Amino acid sequence: MYQFTDDCLTGIEIIDNEHRQLFATINAISDILQDEMRKPEEVLQSAKELLVILREYAATHFAHEEEYMERIQDPELMRQKKGHEEFTAKVCSVELETDDVSKGIRVFRDMMEYLSRWLYRHILASDTMIGKIKAVHNDPVMLTFSEKYYTGVELIDREHRRLFEILADLNELSRNEFLPDKYDAIADVVEELKDYTVKHFQDEERYMERIGYEGLAVQQNVHQSFIDKMDTIDLDEMDDDQQGYLDELIDFLANWLINHIMKMDQKIPAN
Repeated sequence: MYQFTDDCLTGIEIIDNEHRQLFATINAISDILQDEMRKPEEVLQSAKELLVILREYAATHFAHEEEYMERIQDPELMRQKKGHEEFTAKVCSVELETDDVSKGIRVFRDMMEYLSRWLYRHILASDTMIGKIKAVHNDPVMLTFSEKYYTGVELIDREHRRLFEILADLNELSRNEFLPDKYDAIADVVEELKDYTVKHFQDEERYMERIGYEGLAVQQNVHQSFIDKMDTIDLDEMDDDQQGYLDELIDFLANWLINHIMKMDQKIPAN
């Protein structure tokens, strides 16, 4: 069961309130599925009734969120829509009409575990960035690691510096006017960024585990969600508007990294 904490806040009242309600509905379904005092048939029926409410509420919430993002011209709108479609497809895909009640409950539990994890990670790694994406692709200073990003943990700071350097390399490559077709070179840098990000997260989590940091679980969920988002990068989409695609990608990656460092990583104590 996931709890709505301050780490989940976007600072947008309507979105935060609707997220709280989504958490409450998911947790209510989980409570019913674990209620050993009810008959299995009653458990499944009550859970199915709440699932209908969850589907309807999620649809309303996603619409509100997308309307807000469209109004402020948030560049992450299309990626958000894809995520919302993924959640909607999953919540509508499970067939619970079965004569085997025990099987129906197992299927329901598996689905709720997936939905809970997806929603939690989506909020932490995507929704908390709504309205916070600034154009940095035309500002080399923003892509430079500086003292304001220090955590005081030498390993983490060194790896953060390298992530900034890879982002700067990607930005410089994307703005090189003497390369008519940058696809292969860009693909190599993006792959390097993915690989180094995974390595960094693993190193950072090992450090947090070693010092017994209480925020480790939240960090692991945020890290995995960001890795999942990076895995959705499709360079084939940039063929029509190569520069525009790269600018938006760099803006998102840089803003996410900066926000994550200053909001979460700087809370990690130096040993």
